[in-house]
Amino acid sequence: MTEHRGSESGGRSPSSPGRIVAVACLSAAVVTAGIQGVAPAIPAIQQEFDLAPAQVALITSVYLFPSMFSALAGGALADRIGIRPVFAGALALYGLGAVVLLFDPSLAVLLGVRFVQGAAFGAVLSMSVGIIGNVAASGPAAARAQSRRIIAMSAAEGVFPVAAGALLAVSWFAPFALQVLALPMAAFCWAVLPSVRPPRTKGGGAMRTVLGTPAFAGVQLLGALRFVFKFAIFTYFPLLAVDHLGLSTTVLGVVLGVASVISVVTAYVSERLAHRWSSAQLIGGCLLALVASCFAMAFATAPVVAVIGLLVYGIQDGVYGVAHNVLVTELAPPGARATYVGVTGTVRNIGKFTAPLLFGAATLVLTVAHSFLVLAAIGLTSMAATRPVIRAEREALKAAKAAEAAEAAEAQNEADTIAGSGTTITTEPPGARRRDG
Repeated sequence: MTEHRGSESGGRSPSSPGRIVAVACLSAAVVTAGIQGVAPAIPAIQQEFDLAPAQVALITSVYLFPSMFSALAGGALADRIGIRPVFAGALALYGLGAVVLLFDPSLAVLLGVRFVQGAAFGAVLSMSVGIIGNVAASGPAAARAQSRRIIAMSAAEGVFPVAAGALLAVSWFAPFALQVLALPMAAFCWAVLPSVRPPRTKGGGAMRTVLGTPAFAGVQLLGALRFVFKFAIFTYFPLLAVDHLGLSTTVLGVVLGVASVISVVTAYVSERLAHRWSSAQLIGGCLLALVASCFAMAFATAPVVAVIGLLVYGIQDGVYGVAHNVLVTELAPPGARATYVGVTGTVRNIGKFTAPLLFGAATLVLTVAHSFLVLAAIGLTSMAATRPVIRAEREALKAAKAAEAAEAAEAQNEADTIAGSGTTITTEPPGARRRDG
């Protein structure tokens, strides 16, 4: 489904949907340099500033913390002034921050710039989902477009650490040069994205519209759950596999890489799955896979059992990510789509930030293995949230099809009217107007 809203300004010819999807995917990929492109430099940063192990966490946490709130703020602003200036502006801010970091910054400057970049990062990731949703809001086409975003981000997450490691031969701050790519990306987005003026939202503003959407709480819960599972598993599976089951660190690295590759593959094929099942139904299946994965990890007595659990996790993760992005764009109200996506981005980021803390709290009273049973119980309990979401999605798709049919009928009526008017004019006898006058 292709959707247009607001009015085009500036007299530009509209960009193709393919180009719009491409800039959204590439932009989301570029800002992953803030984590993956910095990770290899963390030991060098620690040495440069003589940081204690606990202080090293600031390099990442100061970046992730503002992203929890900037997704919502960016979406709300985009619904007021348009997504192009907010999206391109966030990319430009991100890139300019990287330029500052290339001049041998102090620790205070480094952390301050990372905070600003983290805010831009949260806004870009969230709005990229909404940009894709504006041109492909539902169905297999939406699944295909959203899967391209996940694939682009996964590819960047594989390339940036290698590039950053090579740049460390120059200086400890040279890897920040990778983030400067956001500047040309900002210009590209400004040139490609449509300059659309959002319609004014009736009934008390965009946020009230968003909160009143069907199954809103269920959609947000399902969005948070993906990252609660993901960040808890990727934080504590290594401890379970190495410390408790005797897996070597070399094999662990290979297994984690294979699970990530599998998730990219399943994201790619999610378009085919969307022909058979709705997004909410796919998420329900993914929750069952997550429960099975956690059970395998909890009761593993040999490394191979835990590894199978991790691979099951990888299989569902690519499908879950695409399906939830599509679900969000299907249920987002047209006049407040960026705000809806922004709220979802904020909820997801809260899940990322809190998951390791919550799982860590469970390990205070349970073993690491038994803590995975807590995750499994959360997954089973949350299955109840899929029912109202499935109903809401079904109704939203029916309404969208009805609106498309009405729009097509109106267009056909206009075409018939024009054709009829043309026939009347051509059959008018020559000179009739002169005789009447």
